[in-house]
Amino acid sequence: MMKGAKGAILTVLLLWFAGGFQGSVAPHLAIGGVMPDFLLIVLGCVALGGTRKSGSVTGFFAGLIQGAVAGANIAQYALSRTLVGFFVGWFSTLEYDSNATVALVVVAFTTLTSQLLLMFMAPPPRIFAFLLATIGSAIYNGVLAMPLFALLKRVMDPPSR
Repeated sequence: MMKGAKGAILTVLLLWFAGGFQGSVAPHLAIGGVMPDFLLIVLGCVALGGTRKSGSVTGFFAGLIQGAVAGANIAQYALSRTLVGFFVGWFSTLEYDSNATVALVVVAFTTLTSQLLLMFMAPPPRIFAFLLATIGSAIYNGVLAMPLFALLKRVMDPPSR
């Protein structure tokens, strides 16, 4: 799905907007203290339609942007997102019909896995609160991924007439 120059340009634009939204819009969309993670949503949707290489590259840049927006150590974000992007890109080699429901599950997995990797690399002070927020964020991100994936699929693979 996300192949060629069109896919690369669209990925860069999505990461750019997701980084901006993460810093400015996400805090205003918090529900019960759980914020969406727009960079992980983009990573999951793009890697689902790409390859292991494109998933890794997207994950690396999503991690760089996430670390910069959070004002934290960028290395842990970049490594955790790169690994998850690789595995989601690997998942795309399987024979399945990609749809919005698959995107929900994949983005929820992307969120859980990348945040758990981050937790082991840079342990938070309150682990239980971090885990609860991660589970809530995984559900929130999965729901938000459904319309994004449907839009990406329509843009990258327009229906034939």
